[in-house]
Amino acid sequence: MTTMTVKSLLDTAKGVQWLQGRGWVYQLLIDFLENPPSLSQIALWQRQAAMREELALTEGGRRLQEHWGKLEPCELSDVCRMETKEYERLFTGPDALLPCVCESVYRTTDQRSGHRCLQQIREAYAGCGIVFNKLQSEKDDHLTIELEFIAVAGEHMDNTQGLPECQLMWLDTQIDFLKNHLLQWTPRLSNELTSLARTPLYREIGHIVSEFIPYDLQMLRLLREELAG
Repeated sequence: MTTMTVKSLLDTAKGVQWLQGRGWVYQLLIDFLENPPSLSQIALWQRQAAMREELALTEGGRRLQEHWGKLEPCELSDVCRMETKEYERLFTGPDALLPCVCESVYRTTDQRSGHRCLQQIREAYAGCGIVFNKLQSEKDDHLTIELEFIAVAGEHMDNTQGLPECQLMWLDTQIDFLKNHLLQWTPRLSNELTSLARTPLYREIGHIVSEFIPYDLQMLRLLREELAG
């Protein structure tokens, strides 16, 4: 990934691509990690990936884009069945290999420290006034909830353009959460996912997690320096 100077961030195609596409990348991860993929979902993302360049922000994204680009419409049903079985094998089946993709599981070793970790996360959400509609009773530290928090905070940041103090507050919220939470455990998770996954979708999802989250933090820090300067 190309590193840009602070001065040129908002004037480069790469910077614009990142700002416009980061929420899209997070939504891709949320959609395929939250529930088993459906045929309509795979077809939708295949079409979007062909029209948008955001997946090129990561090597894993580029490979997934190439994989989807080679698929014919008649192949999507078989691909969906394969990826659904893979989702169950990895996350939800009776012998799931990654049955609990939650921060407290990866970062704590006892119940007390796990409760403390959850409390810190809940305080971060409450401090921003963000409440989630949990359709599957997900835990507050589940990967998809944490990713959604960053995506929503990013939307608030975009909506406060022209209000420098508010924009910096939402920037700091994302920087702090990425640094103190997501980056503290997703590298280990992504390593496990990429080594265990047998299908292109979930193998590259693992790579995107490992590549995009630190890249996003780097870019947010550059943006903050530019706006604060």
